[in-house]
Amino acid sequence: MPQINFKSTKIKDFKTSSLSHKENETDVEPLRRSEDRLALLEKLNMTIELEPLLATFTNELCRIVPITGLDFEYHHNKFQLKYSKASTCSFDSELLFKDDRIGKLSYFSASPLNSRQRQFIACVEQQLLQPLHNVIRFEQSKLLNMKDFLTNLGSRNYFEATMRHMLATSERERRPFTLLLIDLDNFKAVNDTHGHLDGDKVLIEFSGLLNHAVRNNDHVFRFGGDEFAIILAHSDNLHPEFVAQRIVKSIRDSHLFSSMAVTASIGCSNWQPEDSNITLVNRADKALYQVKRQGKNGYNITD
Repeated sequence: MPQINFKSTKIKDFKTSSLSHKENETDVEPLRRSEDRLALLEKLNMTIELEPLLATFTNELCRIVPITGLDFEYHHNKFQLKYSKASTCSFDSELLFKDDRIGKLSYFSASPLNSRQRQFIACVEQQLLQPLHNVIRFEQSKLLNMKDFLTNLGSRNYFEATMRHMLATSERERRPFTLLLIDLDNFKAVNDTHGHLDGDKVLIEFSGLLNHAVRNNDHVFRFGGDEFAIILAHSDNLHPEFVAQRIVKSIRDSHLFSSMAVTASIGCSNWQPEDSNITLVNRADKALYQVKRQGKNGYNITD
């Protein structure tokens, strides 16, 4: 799943300065004084979000070192700072805090960096380690609240955050996306007849079917019980019926679902200009209940 931090942050473009100019100023080395290090540390500790933290760090580097971009890899995630540009030269730096690996920073530049430039980067990195460690721990705690404990799908909170992000992007770029609301048909009978352990097996297998029915950049959520949702990412050519058909077919082909007479009803709604979270969800909800009124086990699409 895509990243959970959707807060918009205004980040200025990199402003690099000439190293040769700085080298003439031999009376004061960068970050040599303790008050300089303390001032930078205070700046870095002013945020608990990854993007503004790395932006502050990069702006400090660009006072001396002409880097063009920065990537950060951590816990199987890759984050590229806004306005970063890949260049012909790069080098990696492994970050350790109290013997724990935080991640890897990759620096990009138009020409190779000399030893003094790398020394300055290492000096600034030392100020970054603890704030970065704190930010990652905060991100991990947020992620726990964004996951459904049984299926590992996105939670209702994650759905609300993702919807805000998708709506803002669609309004800005005029690129639509699609919402699918999904109910498992006859799921209550599974719990009543077979017990909650078998009910959990159905939910877990269904979660896997949903993940296989979508692309890597789409989003799958469980609201609770037998209620699920999918957000199909921005596209100029939306075909939600293909996803709905794959879901219905996967359930039909599943021995577990067939043995318990479980099917799915799906309501789809495409984003329209001026849509809000409420209007989009309401249209998908009406499409879903249209399927239920017509006998369940199918899908309905509304614009």
